[in-house]
Amino acid sequence: MTPGADLTSLQQRARAGDARAQFELGRRLLVGRNAPFAPDDAAKLIEAAAKQNDTGALQLSAVLAAAGIGRRQDWDAAFHLVRRAAESGDDAARGQLAIVGERFADQLKVPEAAKHFDAPRVLTFERFLSDAECAWIIDRARPSLDVARIKNADRGGVNVDAIRTNTGMGFSLIDTDLVLQITHARIAAAIGQPVLHQEPTNILHYTPGQEYRPHFDFIDPGVAHFARELQTVGQRTTTFLIYLNDDYDGGATAFPRLDWSFKGRAGDALAFWNITEGKPDPLTLHAGTPTTKGVKWLFSKWVRNRPLPLV
Repeated sequence: MTPGADLTSLQQRARAGDARAQFELGRRLLVGRNAPFAPDDAAKLIEAAAKQNDTGALQLSAVLAAAGIGRRQDWDAAFHLVRRAAESGDDAARGQLAIVGERFADQLKVPEAAKHFDAPRVLTFERFLSDAECAWIIDRARPSLDVARIKNADRGGVNVDAIRTNTGMGFSLIDTDLVLQITHARIAAAIGQPVLHQEPTNILHYTPGQEYRPHFDFIDPGVAHFARELQTVGQRTTTFLIYLNDDYDGGATAFPRLDWSFKGRAGDALAFWNITEGKPDPLTLHAGTPTTKGVKWLFSKWVRNRPLPLV
């Protein structure tokens, strides 16, 4: 079946009131995946499916409520929707509630930061995530790992490059859940920048010998291919990393121009600002050094200076 025929069939079933078709079509329309980008229509379809207790729609509605997409941010509603999915027997919803509890109270408590540098600003946080949260995110990411890529400064786009040898994956909005949305909100609280400025979460995976050689996270305004990106979605002002495990050797995050490195325990976080006094800071040159034994899992988040489109 061609993608067009598949979409037509999905639309017909959704119009007929099929909750699963409404959810799947709404999911696609929300971010324009194998369908037009139509978030308003998507929200209506997802809501209609949720009213029929489709557990996928209930959980995606929870994500939208938690992120404040198309509505006022409402954590109580988000938890209520996931509880409904759990009560309908959904194992993923039950798993989320087992980790985050039944209520939102205290979920945005951020550990006290340790400051290491003022310019560039560099902070670390102990136990930013629990062991259970780390394990949940690893399990969600594991099936989707692929070779990691970098932005191509010469031709534009993204490509495989010898500078980066690890694997990884990214979570679209529609692939997230309550655990990830709470993590995003906690990051926003920690760095004082809105959730809607966050790029999609990337999970990085390093086996022995794999690395990400020294690089910058800011978008270089001197590269012609990046000028439009800066104009449309803004600069990457902040990088936020969470170490999801610690049972490996090597694999520190190193800043050669600061003569400093950091390797967190499971759940610890590192935040650094790529911009100092409004300009890209060359002292933020950093690397994911090679692991020598075991496998490293890292949660990676870039934060822009303006809201981002839904992806």
